[in-house]
Amino acid sequence: MSVSTKQSPSTGIVSQSKEPLLRELVDGLITIKLEPCNSTFYIHKGLLCHHSSVFKAMMEHDWKEKQEAVVTLKDEDRDTFRRFVLWLYYRKILDNDESIATIPERKLIDCYFLADRRDIPAMQNFLIDALISKEKAVQFLFCHHQRYVWVNTPESSPLRRLFVDMMVLRGNIASIMGIENEKNRYDKSYIVDVLIQKYKHPFTITWDQFYKKRCEYHVHNERVP
Repeated sequence: MSVSTKQSPSTGIVSQSKEPLLRELVDGLITIKLEPCNSTFYIHKGLLCHHSSVFKAMMEHDWKEKQEAVVTLKDEDRDTFRRFVLWLYYRKILDNDESIATIPERKLIDCYFLADRRDIPAMQNFLIDALISKEKAVQFLFCHHQRYVWVNTPESSPLRRLFVDMMVLRGNIASIMGIENEKNRYDKSYIVDVLIQKYKHPFTITWDQFYKKRCEYHVHNERVP
């Protein structure tokens, strides 16, 4: 399935002096080809490069991709990339028939991984908020995805810190230490991090208060203050 953006849908970007002009964001299309799923997406070059330093570097330094305006990716899932395009133009991840309660948490996590790989900090922050909202809405067992997150993120990842703090706030830490099959579910480093965090910063806040402090798990840099 191809996603075309030739009609220039609204990006929702607020015009500020430090932001590029809208005409710069929608000036010219590039073609993104996903292999081996054989999917093609058409995205405005300025918009893509504005949000992703990785794609910007591809278009500025790779002569072939710069000349042909075609980028081939071999490590991206079709549905995850489709949701990225949805976020890029409409600032949403959910399809029309989905809600934060019904979307599988693994989908949100995979979208975060894509944003992390392609250096899209605004999308990473959006997904941190979505994961916290989903946990508040349905109390999903986020800890069941702990090993998957640890394999796909660096030690300094904000997503790792979120998983540790959510376990401290929500999880039954005693059961992790006391039940053998529970202990085997998690990395030892994760259990240690949870225990240290529980000892140093015991939470006495509500989930509403936790959501308000979500900025602590956001990426902040010159592009996303």
